[in-house]
Amino acid sequence: MTNQQQCEAFFNSRKSLILSTLDAHASLETSVAPFIYKEDKLYIFVSELAKHTQNLLGLIESNKRLTDLNTPGLVSAILLADEAQTEQLFARERMTLQLSVEEILANDKAYSDLLNVFSEQFGEVVSVLRGLSDFHLFEFTIQKGGYVKGFGQAFVFEDKPCNGLQPVSRN
Repeated sequence: MTNQQQCEAFFNSRKSLILSTLDAHASLETSVAPFIYKEDKLYIFVSELAKHTQNLLGLIESNKRLTDLNTPGLVSAILLADEAQTEQLFARERMTLQLSVEEILANDKAYSDLLNVFSEQFGEVVSVLRGLSDFHLFEFTIQKGGYVKGFGQAFVFEDKPCNGLQPVSRN
């Protein structure tokens, strides 16, 4: 398998996104959420009770006020290989992502279709969550990322997972 194929297989095997977001006081919050990937975008469906939801909503609002700001990489995320299946934790397979974010509102025509995809992938629980008014659907666009396959096997990409995969070089 090529590095490109291994990168794509790794990405396609992940279902949880570990997110790092900043609150209004620049305090970092790291949390996890199930995600779907559709048409080169990642999506999460999360409750307002989660700190990262409040951080994402605040970030979107700040971006609206700062329309001239180029804002890629405002949210950082990582996908990790399972520890139990990793021989050497120092060389753990992983993918890092720098993401921009938007909210998909309930009246948007894509909203229902995307939640149907969540239901297909994560089951009946999504039907229950869908009925709760505090849940928000967020869309992430990948700005750039990195993929580590193991020792001495680190790569970078832009725009979508594994796109134009290039080895990391020392500067």
